[in-house]
Amino acid sequence: MTEYKRHQGRSYMILHARADISEYEYVMMSEYKIPGFVPVRMTESDACAQFWYDISGRQALSDWMERRQEGKELLKKILSALSAALDAAGEYLLSDNGVSLAPEKIFVDAAGEGISFCYMPFEKTDAEKALREFMEYYISHMQHGQREEAQLCYEVYEKSQQDGAKLEEMLKILFAQGEPQDVQSKEKEHSKVILEAEEEKKELTKRASCVKEVLRKYDVGKNIEKITRGRKNKKKRSFLLKKENDFEKTYVFSPEESGEKTGSETVLLGSEIEQTLGELKYEGSGNGQNLKIRPPVFLIGSRRGEADGVILDDTVSRIHARITKEEDNYYLEDLNSTNGTYYNGEMLNYKEKVRLEKNDRISFAKEAYRFV
Repeated sequence: MTEYKRHQGRSYMILHARADISEYEYVMMSEYKIPGFVPVRMTESDACAQFWYDISGRQALSDWMERRQEGKELLKKILSALSAALDAAGEYLLSDNGVSLAPEKIFVDAAGEGISFCYMPFEKTDAEKALREFMEYYISHMQHGQREEAQLCYEVYEKSQQDGAKLEEMLKILFAQGEPQDVQSKEKEHSKVILEAEEEKKELTKRASCVKEVLRKYDVGKNIEKITRGRKNKKKRSFLLKKENDFEKTYVFSPEESGEKTGSETVLLGSEIEQTLGELKYEGSGNGQNLKIRPPVFLIGSRRGEADGVILDDTVSRIHARITKEEDNYYLEDLNSTNGTYYNGEMLNYKEKVRLEKNDRISFAKEAYRFV
C-alpha cells in the first residue's frame, strides 16, 4: 500500500509492509543518510511497519516523463546516479536488490538534475531484472523524434536485455559519443566529479566504523568478520561500475525545489484564439490575472516555457500543479509543490486528484483563484 501525505511542511511517500525494523538493513536506512537515496524514517505497530520517504521538492519519474520529452541526457543522469547510489549502498553493506527502479519510486528534483532512489529491503527484486524492466519503461516513454539519440537509447536497452548485463557497459554506450568541441567542458566536469568523489570517499570512510558498531549492537557481531571477508572476496556485482572508470561519473543527490523569485505577475502563455472551456478567476491581493484553462492537460507554475499558466510569484513552484479534463469534468492535482495547492482551504497531498466544481476556491501557495 502506498499513500502520500504532507506533514509539518514536508511531503512524504508512505509505504506499508510487514517487516522487523530492528534488522540490520532497516537500522542503516534510518540512522544514516546514504547518498543517492531518499531519506526515510520508520514506525512499527504489530509487525506492520510504515516507511516515510521524504520526497519534498521532488517528483516521481513517472510524473516527470508524462510532461517532458526526454532522451539520452536524462538516461545518462539516471544511470550515473544509480551507479553512485549502488556504490554508496555497498559501503553500508546494503543489498543491490533493495534498490527500487520502479518509475514511481525514482525521484527527480525540480531542475531535473538530482536523481534519488528508494531503498526498500521489504520489497526486493533481482537487480538485473529491475534494470531490464526500467529500460523497457524508459524506451516506451522517451522522445523518439531525434533519430541519433533514440538509436543510442535503444542500444542501451538492447544491452540491458542480455544475460549478465552490466551497468558499466550501458554507461559506456551513452558516454562514448561526444562532440569534439565538448572536450574542454568534459574535462572540467571530470575534475569536478573527481573532487566530489574524493569528498564522498572521505565521508564514507569516516562512517565505516559506525557500520561495525551497528552490526555489534544488533546482535550480528559474531558475523562481522564473515560479512566483511565475504564482501572483499565476492564477485563483482553483475551490472555495477568498477571503482575506476574511463567515462564521466555523475554524483547527483537531492536538492530541494524552490519557486522562482520573479515578482507577483501572472502570465498566460499561448494563443488567445484557442477555445476556453474553463477558467481560474484571480482573487489574490497581488497583480495576478485570470488563467484560461485549455484541456486536456493544463500545467500551472512559475516556469516560463513549461507551464501553460505562469504565476510569477516566489512562493509558486516551477511546475506547481495541473488541471486535467476527463470527459466533461475538470480535475486538480498538486505536483509535489514546495508550498502546496489548496482546494477549498484544504491542502492536497501529492497525487491526490479532486474534481472541480463551479466556485471552488483554489490557492497555489499564497495565490488565490476561483474555478468558474
